[in-house]
Amino acid sequence: MEEQDLLRSAVREFALKSIQDRALKIEHEGIDRGLLQSLASQGFLGARIHEKYGGSGIDLHGYLTIINELATFSPSVAALVMLVNSVQAPLLGDAEPESLKKLASGEATVATSLSDVLEGSWTATTLQKSGTGFKGVVEMSSLHNGEFAMALNREDGHLYLFKNGIKALEEDSGLSFRGLSNGSLEISSGDFTVLSQNGEEALKSIVDSLDLEVAAIALGTAKGALDKAIEYVKVRKTFERPLKDYGPVANGLSRLMAEYLSLSSFLDTVDENDSRAKLTLKILSVDFAKRATKASLQYHGGYGYIEDTGVEKFYRDAMGLSILFQRPHHDSMRLSKEIFGEKSGYL
Repeated sequence: MEEQDLLRSAVREFALKSIQDRALKIEHEGIDRGLLQSLASQGFLGARIHEKYGGSGIDLHGYLTIINELATFSPSVAALVMLVNSVQAPLLGDAEPESLKKLASGEATVATSLSDVLEGSWTATTLQKSGTGFKGVVEMSSLHNGEFAMALNREDGHLYLFKNGIKALEEDSGLSFRGLSNGSLEISSGDFTVLSQNGEEALKSIVDSLDLEVAAIALGTAKGALDKAIEYVKVRKTFERPLKDYGPVANGLSRLMAEYLSLSSFLDTVDENDSRAKLTLKILSVDFAKRATKASLQYHGGYGYIEDTGVEKFYRDAMGLSILFQRPHHDSMRLSKEIFGEKSGYL
């Protein structure tokens, strides 16, 4: 625990210097190359990537501490670190060692779309064979302006990494996690690597493996919003009294913080081999993040919806967690199976 506390302090110090003052810029313009390389130099960007590929190779709980603390300042930055370490790196594996090194160093990013395997998604890739390469459009891609692109081809079922011929199309600024620069991209490339011959199952497996990462980001997002609310009610006055002096305000925020502390303790001690505990923690944490961030907006009143206050992004991103990085119905089925010991709840 002492090592985790020291790591958390180091991440917080970095975030105060490198993220806090540019948090709004990240929402408007995305995560720039300078911040990427700063994250890399601190060992955060490649936290779980093996040292032979230029990563830090730290343990799981250290990694969760990093993304949890980053999320209190910018959920988008935390999500980027998660994408690199928990989505892109496992899929690249030993197939693309040089590309993996570029990710860990912040030299390159990989546009990544999970929309083909997410529930309720109406978008899909339209890649088609074109000579010795592929052409098509990939929608709902995070980091859509990346140097590389990872996409599923529905025709043959393979998951590909494309290394050239990638053009960023219009960005969708209405989505959550705006700092990830979500949008569509056009691919016309003959330089590619097959990452998996069963791409859909590979992507589903990756999404299902993100229980603890999603929980860590959800709790960090909630904490960021609650910190803003507590700070605000200390100085905002009504009838010449600060809002914190009113019972419903103080009690409401205190209960939310107590719930946060309880779930955070769960996150710090959860056994990475306990599938039921990990899934339970994710479901509870995402639900809590939605409630806590909504409460923060309400305590801020109309000011909460102004971008400059830095509150509304936490609410948007809490809602976006269950859209971009998990499969809620599937998770419910997974939990039912864990509880009943067999397939349940499918009627």
